[in-house]
Amino acid sequence: MTEGSVVLPEGERVGLFHYRVTAEGWLHLLQQNVRLMSLLGFWADEEWATALFLLQGEQPLLLSTAVVQGRYQAASQYFPAAQWGERMARDLWGVEAWSALDDSPALDDGSWSLAAPLSARPLPVSEGTGQPLPRCRIAPFRTAIPGLLGVDYVLADGVMQQVEVQIAAGHRGVLSRLVGLTPQEAMPLVARISAGGFVAHPLAFVRALEQAENRQIDPRERDRRLILLEVERLGLHLFDLAQTAHQAGAGLMASLCDHAREHLAGLCTAHGLSRRLTDSIRLEGSSGVDAMIPFVQAVVQGVAPRLEQIRQLARLSDGRLKTIATVPTELAWDYALGGVIGRASGRYLDMRYMDEGVRTRAMGGAGRHEGDAWARSRQRLAESQEALKIMECIVADYGAESERQAMPRTDEGLGVAEGARGDVWYHVVLKEGRLASVQIRDPLVPLLAVLGSVLEGHEPEQLGLALVSLGLSPAGVAL
Repeated sequence: MTEGSVVLPEGERVGLFHYRVTAEGWLHLLQQNVRLMSLLGFWADEEWATALFLLQGEQPLLLSTAVVQGRYQAASQYFPAAQWGERMARDLWGVEAWSALDDSPALDDGSWSLAAPLSARPLPVSEGTGQPLPRCRIAPFRTAIPGLLGVDYVLADGVMQQVEVQIAAGHRGVLSRLVGLTPQEAMPLVARISAGGFVAHPLAFVRALEQAENRQIDPRERDRRLILLEVERLGLHLFDLAQTAHQAGAGLMASLCDHAREHLAGLCTAHGLSRRLTDSIRLEGSSGVDAMIPFVQAVVQGVAPRLEQIRQLARLSDGRLKTIATVPTELAWDYALGGVIGRASGRYLDMRYMDEGVRTRAMGGAGRHEGDAWARSRQRLAESQEALKIMECIVADYGAESERQAMPRTDEGLGVAEGARGDVWYHVVLKEGRLASVQIRDPLVPLLAVLGSVLEGHEPEQLGLALVSLGLSPAGVAL
């Protein structure tokens, strides 16, 4: 069987994009197709190890192999971006990846009372006998970013070397809480998984559910969701620009970005939405569909002049952002880095092009390629202005019909939303109307695998600027 140009070994098709293969087929695919597809995410439980790939034409592929006696062949040996998923699976389920690049704990900080807590037979751990993670030189609560990310490094000649990051302090047990809930019960939790995706996370979740149940949405509700995604993109870009400017000592620009974001939040509340769009995505649509046109008009009129001021002022701090936290183009492609990080490094991939009803005429061209904090700030400014154009195009033919492709109901779905910080993916399996399985791929996951190398060579005083320029939000990974 084939998917795009990738030749797959024979296997069982269990979902629209999902195949199960033998251990031999799994290893063969990893070895033979390493340059033909990108690995987006990886997860495993006691039964299956699953890799999410992106093929040519932005076609997703889920590939699973059975976990036998608690073990499976590591994907990270061929796709290094899989290493964080393998480490988290080891902590949560107790399953081991053969030949893994890294088998150190990712979530278990040594304080857990149970080992492999999500497994069928978790093991009690006596207090104080767990293996604690090494103490970070910069504790999670001391970094400049929202969320809990610890940074450890060796100082050599005044710069950081051997940089390692930790997210264990932010672990909340979200995945275990979602299993067994109805989709309606799960929505409030999904909507609050990450402040970097109050729209993107629930939208990807809802799209996965709609695919699993073969549900179609009204075109007006479809367009409402697309508008909300752009409003969130605009707000988060302004936040990241403000944080970067603060760290770079550009106080006036930071203030303008903060004021623009606050004005946007005020417009949201004035039009019946929450300030940060929490709970704006719903399973069955919204009664506020027709109110989106005046909302968009107010956003464009209120934010466009502020963006122009910010753009003109940004030139003054350009020199302070050059060469900070540079992500090389090859690294962006090898690790499937998305969003601003990927596009500012020359990997222009935007999953909005796959959305039903997308207005491609408003979408921008190629992004930047320098890969540093300066390129990311420029990319955020360009995408913020682009977001206004996209919203204007949507309201110009609001609710326009688009071609729909009938799909069978499989009770399994894969959903994606291109958030402000990259592509968010959800894989759900339903059983008797409840969530039997939920897996989440946040865009920070692949970045964690390369973050240490990106930060190496910087002075410790530059760490805050480097982190905020990357738009880090660990909450979507420490689940």
